[in-house]
Amino acid sequence: MKKTEFLKELEAALRGEVSPELISENLRYYDNYISQETSKGRSEAEVTEEIGSPRLIARTIIDTSGGSGSYESEESASSGGYAGTDRSSGSYSSGQSGYSGFHYVNLNKWYWKLLIIAVLCLVLFTVLSVVGGIFAILFRFATPILIGLLIVSLFRNMRGR
Repeated sequence: MKKTEFLKELEAALRGEVSPELISENLRYYDNYISQETSKGRSEAEVTEEIGSPRLIARTIIDTSGGSGSYESEESASSGGYAGTDRSSGSYSSGQSGYSGFHYVNLNKWYWKLLIIAVLCLVLFTVLSVVGGIFAILFRFATPILIGLLIVSLFRNMRGR
């Protein structure tokens, strides 16, 4: 599947389901991604095959954005392609920008992994400190109590003889 076909099918599946800003944002993302991968020497068909079905991607976007099917703009309803399209090259201009309300954090970066490890170490240290403190308090009181019980038991054994 060509990039333009992929983007048109994705736009058609999203139209009327999510906001036009979210459509533009996703079209821009996939347009840039496909362009980057093809600049590495891969074919458009190979990249779009790897990405998957535009309809399945659209369903995922709709589900994660909480789309209710209530969005419909004159521009998206009347145009045959997505807004800002240069039909000759199939590229998308980034004239529109919007906030989708969905932010993806890539936790594969080294600093996120370091932060997660540091937080886990802090939690482990806190738990061990609390448990150790409880045992220290119990040990302070347990030693005299155990010595007292030992003395009482010795006296009982001496009386019984």
